[in-house]
Amino acid sequence: MVKATKLELKSLYEAADEFERLQPWEWISEYQLLVVEDPETHIMGFCCIIGNKSDERGLKVYLGIDGLRHYIEMLDFNQLTIEDKTLDSLLSRETCLSVGFNRVSELRNREVVAQFRDCLAGFVPISLTGGWQCRFLTQALKQVGELAELVKEMPSFTLEDDQVLMRLQDFEGNWKTLKISLSVFLEQMKETGVRYENELAAYRISKLPSTNMVFEIARFLMPRPIEEKGDSRAYYPMITAILEKETKQLVFAEMSSPSLESQETILSRFANTLIKDLEFKPQCLVTDCEAVLRQFKDFSDKTKIPLMKVPELEAATDFVCDLMKIEEQFDASMEVDIEENIDLVLLTSREICQNILECDALSRHLPEGVKQQFTNIVELFHVVMLGHFQELPDHWSVQNVERACKEVLPGLLTEEELKIVPDILTHYLDVVGEAELIPNYIHLQKCVTESYS
Repeated sequence: MVKATKLELKSLYEAADEFERLQPWEWISEYQLLVVEDPETHIMGFCCIIGNKSDERGLKVYLGIDGLRHYIEMLDFNQLTIEDKTLDSLLSRETCLSVGFNRVSELRNREVVAQFRDCLAGFVPISLTGGWQCRFLTQALKQVGELAELVKEMPSFTLEDDQVLMRLQDFEGNWKTLKISLSVFLEQMKETGVRYENELAAYRISKLPSTNMVFEIARFLMPRPIEEKGDSRAYYPMITAILEKETKQLVFAEMSSPSLESQETILSRFANTLIKDLEFKPQCLVTDCEAVLRQFKDFSDKTKIPLMKVPELEAATDFVCDLMKIEEQFDASMEVDIEENIDLVLLTSREICQNILECDALSRHLPEGVKQQFTNIVELFHVVMLGHFQELPDHWSVQNVERACKEVLPGLLTEEELKIVPDILTHYLDVVGEAELIPNYIHLQKCVTESYS
């Protein structure tokens, strides 16, 4: 993923500030969907303004047809949110870009601060750092603002029941406003699914002897995310389990990332299980999950194994409960040794600070008072982030950096020391960020600056 440039991030913050000043949530609700087409990729952004019926303020841009489905699901469950307080469990269910405007302490003479998130279903949400994501969210903020002002300035402006407003560029690069039926996109939702391309394997399965067995398919995300070496972001492991209903025997199980490629691989491996291991096919496949129906529909059609949705699974539910109990027991036995981590972090940060202070090019513009306190304050900040929030430097979040600056450090430092914290932390973040040790350092620098402005 190509990272956003400083100029792109500056444009994003400016667009967010303008959007917040407009406050479109005063007259537009979460139910009034607005659509913006990305001029680069032509992906549809289904935009939802948050704030009319909640304390949160912001904009969510759901990406593509899958994003639209996630918006509808969140709306149905009344779970539209910008920031989730339960370890991102809700945000991991949707694919969207978002900006939230969080209210901060009045003592700092700040009313709000913008925080940007990049959410991908099944993956841990991250701070927005990608170039394309940054550019599209910037355009979405601008174009949704235009549509919001259009609605406000024309009270008589009406739409049919299923119509939405859409902004897109013409061939000359000019932005146009259209009315379009939402049913156009809803029809596309019906067509999405995982394609099963192995026609030969499908034919072989269709000719296998049939039994009266019913296979239950369960799919769920494990609660603890993992991060594989070389991957750009952590994900919640997706478990796909297939059990025989009567005997509750496990027929097939696979743990994978929640990507589309993984879903295709699961179909191929289940097909191999039927052909090579079982050498028979079930009477039917059943599930209680819409996502599983979409994943297995094409497979079902081509193998001629009926696929049905049921209100509740029997064997699979017991399996999931047992697996979750094992996960809880494992978590209880794997308490983090905070002291050991702090020692390692302090050693590393101390070496980095020493290198910064000994390098004339990196330290000559720092005042003498800043140099004297540089290492102490950097070390203290690392201890605070790990001890209070259990975050290592490469996983520092904007939200917890803000809390550390506003809630924790004022109780640990004098007023004089607090005055130099922004200079020290922003310079430290600039150095380690440019060295790619902290991925979202530009967002963190801005957060530190605004926390003490």
